Amino acid sequence: MIKQDYFLRMIQEIITLLVNALLNRQKIRKESWVEYDDITRQILGVPSENLKDMSADEIINRYEGDPDRMGKTELAAMTMLKIADEMEDEQLVLKSRLKQEGLALLEYVQAKGDTFSIQRVALIAMLKG
Repeated sequence: MIKQDYFLRMIQEIITLLVNALLNRQKIRKESWVEYDDITRQILGVPSENLKDMSADEIINRYEGDPDRMGKTELAAMTMLKIADEMEDEQLVLKSRLKQEGLALLEYVQAKGDTFSIQRVALIAMLKG
């Protein structure tokens, strides 16, 4: 129980960091990104780079049955959105697809999850606007 609570808090801290970076259009320093990527890989079970090749449905199915599935799904969404945000404009197709998949995952968590997040609502509104 304590381990799961710690795990959920860690996920929420990372999500908060990413939401703030996205909403404020801040870049994440390379050193911080490497550390973040390591933690994300441990939590999600896949490197952040692999998320570029996954769809929202694949991510949802990957965590089906996991007690932390909504947190992991939201973390995957935030990671996809931050990767897209950090991409150069020359990669417009991939950047756009990552934003769409990330948005779909956030809307899934908002609709199916048992937690409410003002940050999530603000980010969804920003992405749709």
